Amino acid sequence: MIAWAKEIKENTVLRWNGVYKFQPKISLTINSGSYLLKTAETHEELIESCRLRHEVFFQEFQNLDESGVDVDKFDSHFDHLIIIHKETNKIIGTYRLNCSSYSNMSYTGLEFHLDEIFKIEGPHLELGRACIQKEHRKGAAVISLLWRGITEYMNISGANVLFGCSSVKIYSTKDATLLYKYLTLKGFVSTENIASPTKNFQMPDFDLWYSSLGDQLTEKQSKEAENLIPSLLKSYLKFGAKISSVPAFDKDFNCIDVLTVLKKEDMTNSLARRFQVVQ
Repeated sequence: MIAWAKEIKENTVLRWNGVYKFQPKISLTINSGSYLLKTAETHEELIESCRLRHEVFFQEFQNLDESGVDVDKFDSHFDHLIIIHKETNKIIGTYRLNCSSYSNMSYTGLEFHLDEIFKIEGPHLELGRACIQKEHRKGAAVISLLWRGITEYMNISGANVLFGCSSVKIYSTKDATLLYKYLTLKGFVSTENIASPTKNFQMPDFDLWYSSLGDQLTEKQSKEAENLIPSLLKSYLKFGAKISSVPAFDKDFNCIDVLTVLKKEDMTNSLARRFQVVQ
């Protein structure tokens, strides 16, 4: 596409989604070694984070060539944690946050029926659109910093529960049921406040594939399922989160999403002490 035409198209998309009117709800800043974590404070920072999301979700995961912006109608209404690499002054990580005290919109609500989740005492903090630039994914430094930002945002907003879609690069119902069976057997699937995928995000033949797995998994199946779990979801589970629905299938990104819920009261003591969560 000709450069000027592409620029006009991007500006139209950004304006249509209200990005130039973006105003943060909460401001926070955390310095940590080579990185600076903060909430996006300007539309320029929001646009740069949307470019990073496009780079990761479309160029990397879907092998698309063109750069662009990943933006939707929720971005101008939600807050955005961003991680800046001090040496390059570039945004290398981002996480979208929405506290129910400030907005009743919900991206997760497109994929899951959330009535049972909202029965949990709030405020509720929705997390989503998390991504880290490939070169900065090694080790735990960036994920740990994201968690520091999330817990500090919880403290400021007074949120009692975190929830959101955790994306897993799985393309088949067979693999999705294997992962869900593994998480169930490990005790990571909730037995209360159960949600369900909305009609457009249901996986075909999920119940059939799930019942075919039987009561237990083989050692090989368990290892295969464990290898499917991305680092961010592993950190949720480590800190006390539960899966509150069978997976949803996101056709736009060709992956599954699992509904992850973490109540403040269920946070592991290690997480609460490490990140100074106000109970």
